[in-house]
Amino acid sequence: MRRGEYQYEVTSVTGFVQRIATCLLRHGYVHFVQGEVKAGKDPRALDAKLLAKYEVVQSEHQRARRKERGLANLQYLRFERTWVLLATEGVHAMKTSEERNLKDIRAVPIQIAGYSIYLKRGDYKKKLSDDDVLVRDDKWHARVLIARERFKELRAYFLEIATKRSVEALSAEINRLPFECYKPVWRQLRKLVRVINTKRKAAGLMPVPMSAIRWRRQIVKAFEPVAVREAA
Repeated sequence: MRRGEYQYEVTSVTGFVQRIATCLLRHGYVHFVQGEVKAGKDPRALDAKLLAKYEVVQSEHQRARRKERGLANLQYLRFERTWVLLATEGVHAMKTSEERNLKDIRAVPIQIAGYSIYLKRGDYKKKLSDDDVLVRDDKWHARVLIARERFKELRAYFLEIATKRSVEALSAEINRLPFECYKPVWRQLRKLVRVINTKRKAAGLMPVPMSAIRWRRQIVKAFEPVAVREAA
């Protein structure tokens, strides 16, 4: 890649989710259009078309100036045949052109490969005062979790095999699940283990330990070729 070249093609699902959840959302890219490159079509042709049509590539100075003028900025990402255009608040031709497909991630999640990515208001928390009054954290926070339907599928599958496999086999299969342990994902997987163990307990079997869940999230370079990453 040449110095200063705009990067948009992520090389893994992990990188795609990470780029959106930990970088773009915290910089205000809350509006999005998501799509799939049609079979038989060249993804690079679509990339070039969207980047040029909506003038996505801007310098940091240009982006700052646009924000100051009340204009939106855009970012574009693609993983394999899945692409997403994200926009900040403000006016932009893309929002008019894509109005029918434009969504707000605070209301509708981005979904890819069984993940669901969205923004949520903070939970209630205690105010540090003599009154000890509960106050709401009104900031928006990125949330990554296993999509609802995918989690239902996992739950049904593991309940089916809960009493048919050994603790070791179940632990290994849970550990291999292809989901990075963002906190909401970690909570979902703990719930899954509890459901499995409820069924195993009723059958008089040993429980699956919570240590079966990977608790450390893998951090990747979103645009780094997989071959380079695996060789490191």
